Formats: sequence, structure tokens, C-alpha cells
Amino acid sequence: MTDMDQNHPSHPKHESPGAGTALGSQMERFKEILDHAGAGMFLADPAGRLVQINPAMRRRLLYTQAELAHQSALGLLHAADAKRVEPFMEQLVRGEIDHFRRQIRYIRKDQSVFWGDMTLTAVSDREGANDGFLGVVIDINEQKQAEAALKESEAHYRRMFDKSGAASIIVGPDMTIAMANEEFEQLSGYTREEIEGRMKWSAFIAPEDRDRMVRYHYQRRQPGAEAPPEYECRLINRNGEYRHIFMKVGMLPDGKRSIASFMDVTPLKYSEQALKENTDKLSTIIEAAEGFIFTCGRGLQIEFMNKTLMDKIGRDATGEFCFKALCGLNAPCPWCRRDLVFEGQSGRQEFENPQDGRWYEAIMSPISDDNGTVSSMEALVIDISERKREESALAERAAYLRKENVRLKSSMKERFRFGEIIGKSKAMQAVYDLILNAAATDANTIIYGESGTGKELVARAIHENSDRQEAPFVVVNCGAIPETLLESEFFGYKKGAFTGAERDKPGYLALADGGTLFLDELGEIGLNMQVKLLRVIEGNGYTPVGDNRPQFPDIRFIGATHRNIPELVKTGGMREDFFYRIHVIPIHLPPLRERKEDLLLLVDHFRQSYASQAELPPISGEILDALHSYDWPGNVRELQNSLHRYFTLRHFDGLQPSGRGDRKKPQPAAAPQDLQAALENYEKDLLLAALARCKWHRGRAAHWLGINRRTLFKKIKKYDLDRS
Repeated sequence: MTDMDQNHPSHPKHESPGAGTALGSQMERFKEILDHAGAGMFLADPAGRLVQINPAMRRRLLYTQAELAHQSALGLLHAADAKRVEPFMEQLVRGEIDHFRRQIRYIRKDQSVFWGDMTLTAVSDREGANDGFLGVVIDINEQKQAEAALKESEAHYRRMFDKSGAASIIVGPDMTIAMANEEFEQLSGYTREEIEGRMKWSAFIAPEDRDRMVRYHYQRRQPGAEAPPEYECRLINRNGEYRHIFMKVGMLPDGKRSIASFMDVTPLKYSEQALKENTDKLSTIIEAAEGFIFTCGRGLQIEFMNKTLMDKIGRDATGEFCFKALCGLNAPCPWCRRDLVFEGQSGRQEFENPQDGRWYEAIMSPISDDNGTVSSMEALVIDISERKREESALAERAAYLRKENVRLKSSMKERFRFGEIIGKSKAMQAVYDLILNAAATDANTIIYGESGTGKELVARAIHENSDRQEAPFVVVNCGAIPETLLESEFFGYKKGAFTGAERDKPGYLALADGGTLFLDELGEIGLNMQVKLLRVIEGNGYTPVGDNRPQFPDIRFIGATHRNIPELVKTGGMREDFFYRIHVIPIHLPPLRERKEDLLLLVDHFRQSYASQAELPPISGEILDALHSYDWPGNVRELQNSLHRYFTLRHFDGLQPSGRGDRKKPQPAAAPQDLQAALENYEKDLLLAALARCKWHRGRAAHWLGINRRTLFKKIKKYDLDRS
């Protein structure tokens, strides 16, 4: 006999008239499941005193049967949960409800907390009067720990991205919005002109949250009062739609205005609601069916199976081997804890059923005969496939957040450089911040800067710190592609599209699909090509040359130029709609002459790039003075070339103190036979002087002459110019 038997000396004697009738009958009826079920179960009398507690429940609470006898069921609960449960127990006694379910906390014998999902059902005698309660408690400790870990991870993620371009407003003492950014315009549906100086912050808050938000607003401005810096509320946009937002609020230095940043978490709320509904449905099914239950002997032949399991496999498999009937195996399941169970211990195991590919959790318990010998094994099997998918999703999200955290920290760790970009000046710090902001979004970006300032390095840094970092980064020098080849180079072509097209060739757009396309010298693209690229940027796709099937790539565009693009738009050299599609996030790179405090860092960086630094000539004070005195029209690239020449030749040939404004115009040749010949000779000498001045760097020479590179290439070809 087990210690749950009614004749056991520790079993309480019932004082109510119906205690030996319906409740006793119920106790006999549920004797086996109380003794051997993996879920915690107990019986209590109408006064709430414990009558029987199964072994699973006692193990979870760390008490013995004798210690729990006659104890109040409420006395084992956390005080707050006991206060919530007591009114429902009174309703059960009065017959107003027949059951209820709550997630509650038990206080174990060692004072630790155990979370359980408890269902309490009224037990009636034959006359219908209440004769006690039947409780079933499911262990949800791991679920609660996973929920806590997810909340902590998401809170940490939000803090790391506190300044990543979220919707923001500045609020005055009377709640009037002084300033709102573009993201807040999109969130609210109102324009800045309608918001700034005209609308109060409270006008956007849902009526249910308004009083709380107003209270926080004034508490934040009162000395000694405290208001939470982070919280959630609901916002109503122009269309009357409710949006769930996460807010972070802080006071500005003047102590009167506050700045608030918002994150729209409406999709997350909907997902949580959908997840809760699915979880509730699954819990209802498990509660009603009690899972798949079967018992088997030492020979692993099924002795009993419940109807739910019969419906699952489509037949009554009593007498068959459990591993064959339930999993389709020819030998005992490798995950089965039968050895442990037949030694008298319970076991729990998660496994994937090879027969249906689903995940299950099996709670296996021993069944003893009258002599106390374990004769059979009982198994309660629950389908946990949905939970496994959720755990996998949580693990993937946690790994992603850790990766993003490491990436952001590594990007911000050393502010005297960003990747391959060197500089600690104030101007470069601003550039680093813009790179991070650009990397946090998928918006198109344009980089302005003179030749040699490192525009491609900035574009690559944005790509490598964005979500597209694993995808291709494709560089296109727009000024080096002839006008006639632009379409085939960008869009690609099919075999046979034109003479010489012997095979399919993917264009730059196809190569950059999923990644970033860097358009260097953006201002050199003609108007006709701008129209076609604009269609791609707007999501209308493109068609390769010789094909009739449109392609729709997923590309982030980054442009770069040394030209004045707004002025180019005014003069008709660039379409206005194309400009605004590219000019979303502008980044201006300072020339080297405006950040000479970075010269020593750059010199040290280029010196470190040599494997054997001991053999390099020293950088004397005279050389450093020359480097600081020079204006560096070729910027960092010219500095790198000058140092390379010095380290290689071990001779410093000097630099002109002023690199801009000292252009020497070449003298015209001897008197020609006619005016046209004189003009051509003068132009040829001028081109040669510019090319020699810029060490035959055609881009810098074109900039020095004030013409575009394509025009310079044509004139070089016209006069057959070369270095000799």
C-alpha cells in the first residue's frame, strides 16, 4: 500500500458528513493518478485543509506527507497569491463556480519559490454539496525564467540603441512640443508645421494613459520628485489609430524642457497577444486531454493507453511494444528512462519522435505492486513542438542581440579611428556618429568630400556596421564608365542581346542584390541613366538588356562625389527627384587641411602598415613642420603617397607650403601660324601642367582645372598626351 492509502495512519479523518462518501469515492477513483502522475496533485476538504498530496507535489514542495497533513492549502502559497486565490475558493464552496485556474507561487520548505499553473476544481457529494477540492499543479518554473531572461535582453537592447534615429520630440514646461523630428511626423501623421509650437504632447496620448503621462511630466520638473525614465503608453495618430510605444524621457540641461524618444512596439504587442492566445489554446487542450497517457510492464508492452493516445495513433495498441506502436522503432527508444524508472525513480525526458517528427516531453513514473516492487511504468507524454520552436526563436534572437551588442561596442571602443578611417578631431567624431546613424537604418546616403578624403572607406564602414554586412559591397566608379556602356554595366545583359554578348552577364545591380551599391563620382551619371536608376530606387525594378523579365533587387544605395550636387540640380545637371532619393543622409568629409590635428595619427598609421618599421627612416621635426605647413590638395591619399615615397627612397623632397592658390599657368608656345593652333597649343600646355602638378592623377587634375573627368579624358586622347 502507498502512503496515499486511506488506511495509512497519517491520513486525516474527515469531520464533514460527506467526507467518507463522495470525497472518499473520488479519492479511490483518482488513487492511481494521484500516486503516479508526473503533475503535482492534491485533495483538500471544504475548509481548504490538505487531505492527500501526491508524490510529485511533495517533491516539488520538499515536504513529506506527514508534514503536509492537515495544513491549509492557502498556507503554502506566497502571501500575495493566497490573497488572490482565497475569494475563488469561497466561490467554489458556495457553488458559484465549478473551477478556476491561476499561475501562483508556492513557498517551498527551504523558502525558495516554485511557480505552478494551478487548476482547482470543486468536488461534490451525491447531494451536490461541496465536499472539497481537487488541485492539479503544472511546473512552469522554466517558462518563467525564460520570460524574465527575454525581458532583460530586450531592455538591454533598447538601451544600446537609445540614439539610433528613433522618433523624438522636445517638450516645454507646459507640454507644448517645441521640436519634432521626421520619424515623429511619420509616427503621428502630423507635419512639423502643425506640431511645433502648436500642439501639446498630451494631445497624442490615449485617454486611458493621459493622466499618468501628465503626472509624470510635472513630477519630472519638481525638485525631489521622481518620474520613471522609461515606460510604455499608447499614442493616437492622425487617423485615430492606437500605437503602442516604448518611451525614454530625460531632462535637458536647462531643467525646463525634456526630450522624449519613442519606439513603436505595436507589432510586438500584437505578436505577444497572438502568442498568448496560442498558448492558452494549447493549455486548454492539454488540460482537457491530460496529454497522452500509457503504462507498460518491464517487457515494454503496453498495458493501458488513454483515449487521446488511441485517437493520436488511430488504434488501441494494448499488448504491443511501446517503442514500435508509438515511435515506429524496432528497439527500445534510446531516450527512454526505463532503467531509472524500474529502480523506483521518476524521470523526465524531451525527445523528437522519428515517426511524426514532433517534439514531446515524457514524464515517466514507477508503478509499484502491493509488495512495493516496481512492476510497471506510467508515462505522461505532452506535445511540446510549439514550445521548442519558441525556444529556438528566443535563442536565435538572444544570439542576434549579443552579436549586435558586441558589434556596437567594438565600433565605439576607440574613437581615434573607425575601421580603416583615422582621426580624432571634432570633425571626424561627427563623421563617426553619422556613420553609426546611417548604419542603423537602411536609408540611402550620399558622401561629400574632395578627392582622397576617404569616401569609399566611409561607405564601406556604413555597410560593415549595418544589417547588410554579410551581403556584397559593390563599388562602381561612375566617371570611368562610357555613357554607351552604362546601361549594360548596371543592368547586365543576356546572351545574344547584342554582337559580342556570348554569355549572360549580371550587372552591378544584380551583384549588389541584398547588399550595398556604392556609386563613386555620382555626379558623372547622365540624366537618362538617372531616370532608370530612380525606378530601381523607388522599387519599380529594372530589366537586363535583351531580357523581358523585370528584376526587383533589394539594394541600399550610397553615393559619393566631390561636386556641389545641389548646384548641379539647379543647373540641370541632375534630376531633382533623383537627388532627393539619394540625398537622405548626407555626410560631409572634411579635407585634410581642415583637420591637421589628425596628421600625427595618420603618419603613425601609415608607418605601422610597414612590416619592418625598424628599417624605416625617422620622421624628423623638419619633416613634421613641412607636413603641417602643406595644404594637402590631394588629402589623405596624397599624404599616404608622399610617406610611401619617403619610406621607399629614404629621401624627403619637400612640399610647397601652400598647395592651393599657387597654380602656375603655362606659357604659350612660340607664335603659331593661326589663332586656332595657338589656342590648341596653349590648352595642351595647360593640361600638361595640371597633370604634372597632380602627379598624373586625372581626377585631381580635372578638379584643379574645373572640368569633369570625362572632358579631361577626351582632351588627353585628342592631344595624345602621356607621361613621357
